[in-house]
Amino acid sequence: MAAETARIRWPRIVQDMIDDVESTIRDQDHSLVVAEDGTKIARRLTDLKRDIIDDKPLTTLPSQASPDFQWVNDRIEESNSWSWLDSPWLFTECYMYSRVRSIFLESSSWKTYDVFERQKKSTFINSQVAVQELALRYIDTVSELADSRMTPEQQSALFLEMAQVALWGNATDLSMLTHLSIEDLQSLQGRETIQKQQRNIVDNDLPQVWAYLTSAEFTSGERMIDIVLDNSGFELFTDMVFAAYLLEFNIAKRIRFHVKDFPWFVSDAMTSDVQWLLEALKSTQYFANRACMDALSSRLEGLFEDGKIEIASHWFWTAGSSYHEMHERAPELVADLKSRDLVIFKGDLHYRKLTNDGLWPHLTSFKRALGPLVRQGGPRILSLRTNKADVCVGLESEEQLKELEAECPNGGWVRNGKYAVASFTKGD
Repeated sequence: MAAETARIRWPRIVQDMIDDVESTIRDQDHSLVVAEDGTKIARRLTDLKRDIIDDKPLTTLPSQASPDFQWVNDRIEESNSWSWLDSPWLFTECYMYSRVRSIFLESSSWKTYDVFERQKKSTFINSQVAVQELALRYIDTVSELADSRMTPEQQSALFLEMAQVALWGNATDLSMLTHLSIEDLQSLQGRETIQKQQRNIVDNDLPQVWAYLTSAEFTSGERMIDIVLDNSGFELFTDMVFAAYLLEFNIAKRIRFHVKDFPWFVSDAMTSDVQWLLEALKSTQYFANRACMDALSSRLEGLFEDGKIEIASHWFWTAGSSYHEMHERAPELVADLKSRDLVIFKGDLHYRKLTNDGLWPHLTSFKRALGPLVRQGGPRILSLRTNKADVCVGLESEEQLKELEAECPNGGWVRNGKYAVASFTKGD
């Protein structure tokens, strides 16, 4: 998986960046300085692509550009030999996006440019069938159930369904779906697929999460839930719907979304993506069926305006290190997360960072794989992740592992995005 990513996916992603910059220069009316800077950026990106293909040594970054870059430089200098194809996968993939960031920062006119914006927007727009389906389902659910007396069993069933919507929204990760068509994306997002996929959650702690959310330990507290976002687009939309459910059904009092500071791993959500999506949901150009869309978009906008959903960011979310190092590198972030009643991490990269991207035996407990992050009473963590890399922990038995290998030989179930985990620990 790592070799395929480095040799095939990385050069392809950088080429997409080059094409985007050149398209922006060509299609928009820019000053001469902006156009010249854009041409220089495209040239630098071409050099980056060539470095990856030729397996050149990793080079240092301008340390003043980011709180993380000096740490990155120290790791490169300590290694004395890391190259693009001979270095730790997690570190080097993060390094690639940091290096792209440093290239754009060299130009004052391009430093806030999102080189993935077109791709993120077009993919969301092409998901309009799934967006409208989920909007209709949610509005119908709220209308039917919000004011009724639900039994504990009904409440649990609704939570499990809504959590799965948030979980499988990750199947639209742009950096992983290089071979899928729009029709494939829509089939991944349909309701029938979500129902079928529950058996594919290989570590399913959602019942334990519900037990915690309905316990006195949670309900007697502030009921503050953080969601560390992964992708923009359809997944961000599912996260918004999940957050609305948690608030409107009085499970949480306040939700905080954590976003990235700069373009990251193609499709990761930034503040601008949240703002654009809220506007897109109101657009008759994108969504002609307004009945459910108007109802949902006004609800979501109201939750943001009332401060019930907040947006936050931290430089550590775009750092090159795993979350095993969070105590050392960002102790204030650890303290902040520990003050919340639940922290939900979305997506494959967060899971890899939570588990130190380690090749743990699959029967290792999730808590053990989190290492020092929870060793002395860390945050209460739920990881919602579709499996797209080699690390996967929390399996119950050798029998379960054998069944998975029979279904998807050679470890395919940990990489193909058709299986998932919903792993939970209270960190105590």
